[in-house]
Amino acid sequence: MSDDKASDESDNAIDDLKKSAEIKDREISELKKRVEDEKQLNQIHLTMIRELQAQLTSQSRLGMITLSLLIVAAIVIFGFS
Repeated sequence: MSDDKASDESDNAIDDLKKSAEIKDREISELKKRVEDEKQLNQIHLTMIRELQAQLTSQSRLGMITLSLLIVAAIVIFGFS
């Protein structure tokens, strides 16, 4: 009778361990998915940052060209007046 009881306790312990392992496996899967989602989000953010940097660079160049043209125009106007 004590062997049956020990066997039942052992079976219960094994079942508990299996359930615990299944829960941990699900948690690990969820964490992996979350990490993958974060990686994709980071890629999107990096792409957006690169695009913004490119826009700022082109706007800066356009601003420098405009400023240079204004300076040349001012020199021409004041030089000939």
